[in-house]
Amino acid sequence: DYLSKASLDAPLLERSIRYARERALNLEAVRESEERYSLAARGANDGLWDWDLRRDEVYFSPRWKSMLGFGEAEISDRPEEWLGRVHPEDLERLRTDIAAHVQGLTLHFENEHRLMHRDGSFRWMLTRGLAVRGHDGKAYRLAGSQTDTTGRKVYDGLTGLPNRMLFLDRLASSLARAKRHPEALFAVLFLDLDRFKIVNDSLGHALGDQLLIEVARRLEGCIRLGDTVARMGGDEFAILLDEVRDINDASRVAERIHETVSTPCALDGREVFASASIGIALSATGYDSPERVLQDADTAMYRAKSVGKARTEVFDEAMRERALVRLRTESELRRAVEREQIELLYQPI
Repeated sequence: DYLSKASLDAPLLERSIRYARERALNLEAVRESEERYSLAARGANDGLWDWDLRRDEVYFSPRWKSMLGFGEAEISDRPEEWLGRVHPEDLERLRTDIAAHVQGLTLHFENEHRLMHRDGSFRWMLTRGLAVRGHDGKAYRLAGSQTDTTGRKVYDGLTGLPNRMLFLDRLASSLARAKRHPEALFAVLFLDLDRFKIVNDSLGHALGDQLLIEVARRLEGCIRLGDTVARMGGDEFAILLDEVRDINDASRVAERIHETVSTPCALDGREVFASASIGIALSATGYDSPERVLQDADTAMYRAKSVGKARTEVFDEAMRERALVRLRTESELRRAVEREQIELLYQPI
């Protein structure tokens, strides 16, 4: 009936034909776009996910599912398919990071956590995402990718801080920049908790781990955006301060760390006190490798421990010489004991 009326009205018929053509072209464009997305999702090395926050449904790409050992039909669109497989120690931090981004507190979402594979093992996954917001600024969709980082793990499993590998990588970048621009100074702080073994032995390793997590959070609060704090292992941490003017900048950060670490921690109903010994190495000393910078900061830290703990020492060449003498003496004494070359001489009173 519409077309018969349009046949009597040439302009109306022309508009109708043009509208039909445009609609067909739009449908074809949509089809091609969906096909491109489908091909990209299937061919991507990373897993893709798309969370409809209003309906609380998540699309998981075939690659996302296969990264965990599942086929396409074996995982539903429920968020629990993801969150329910997260390691218990990582779940709270993941939920916090998601909520922070959805609420607009962070520019993007990024979190590294462990996911349970079909075989029962845990795989480290780096997940990144971005929220889509309406005119009112409220997020209604969250989409992103998942990368398997198990083989190149760069974050500490307990604290979530960068580990030694990532710290040395960032330190190498700072060193390369300092070589190009000698005025661009940086400093490395090496920190060790004093008497941490007593906490582990008296309160147990679980509370010891809680203390390490708390110290990690406090250290993060002592640095600027762009600086790096890492856990080197055990109760040792390292901090990379980029763009410092002189040793005083690094010393002020060390003072701030002493103050915040010494504040009592409430752990499982107990008040636990901690302190730290800190060594500082400044790039102005001149270095060829990131390992050497870290070694000198470590040497300064041991000097701080040997002269009273809970203090800061700045590396100098005399420390390196003392460290070499100490190492040489220890080696000679070990060989002497093995070869029974120790002779005792004494004079009775």
